[in-house]
Amino acid sequence: MLVQQAAAIQVMKMASKATLPTRGSRFSAGHDLYALEDILIPAQGQKLVGTGIAIGIPQGTYARIAPRSGLAYRKSIGIGGGVIDADYTGEVKLIMMNHGKKSYQVQEGDRIAQMIIEKIDTSDMMEVDNLQITDRGNKGFGSTDLSPKRTVAVKQVQPIMCQLHADSTENRLFSESDIGRNPWLQNEEVMVSSAMISKALLQEYGLELLEEVREASNRDLEWLSREATLKDLITRDKELPTNWQYRDGFPYFKNRL
Repeated sequence: MLVQQAAAIQVMKMASKATLPTRGSRFSAGHDLYALEDILIPAQGQKLVGTGIAIGIPQGTYARIAPRSGLAYRKSIGIGGGVIDADYTGEVKLIMMNHGKKSYQVQEGDRIAQMIIEKIDTSDMMEVDNLQITDRGNKGFGSTDLSPKRTVAVKQVQPIMCQLHADSTENRLFSESDIGRNPWLQNEEVMVSSAMISKALLQEYGLELLEEVREASNRDLEWLSREATLKDLITRDKELPTNWQYRDGFPYFKNRL
């Protein structure tokens, strides 16, 4: 039986007296980091402390430098900054902060912090005109502590399906009951959106409904993810998937919007 092992973290000594990171126990989340030299951290002050090592970590991760619980509890020693990117290959240095009322002496070889390797999402940022509507909205800074606790009743609403063609005369709106009367809906690949178009009451409509459809699609998380992928392909001048094309800023699948 083949057992897959975790990838090793590359560590390079930049000073002969540096100590390699170690884990305190088998299931410890972090590796302990060691001070390269003696240094005094004044009360209510901070110092940059070297470790004498550099690290190489996998893409899609970063190293988080966290305080050691013993130092934090007994000596009021914290860690500032604390983010090491995967493409940084210089010496790992720590900002040690003394929140206590007495100076703290760091000795060469002391365990001073712990390093935790964490996975991250490095997706690019995409500017949008609107964000998904949420109950919380822009309320922050302790607003949830002030809000009264309440029970929310959730009402399940069946989605409306729409099929928009490049030719406005072929535009059709379907309710779920129409599937039984139009079996071809189950066989043809129509663009089905979970977005609601609650005010569209007619079977035939023109392109003036496009803005309402666009607004509804902005609340459809699955579609937003796919649209972002399509736009990224266009930005990088890559070929779109089969049956997809962009015209006048609108995505079409088999000539359907």
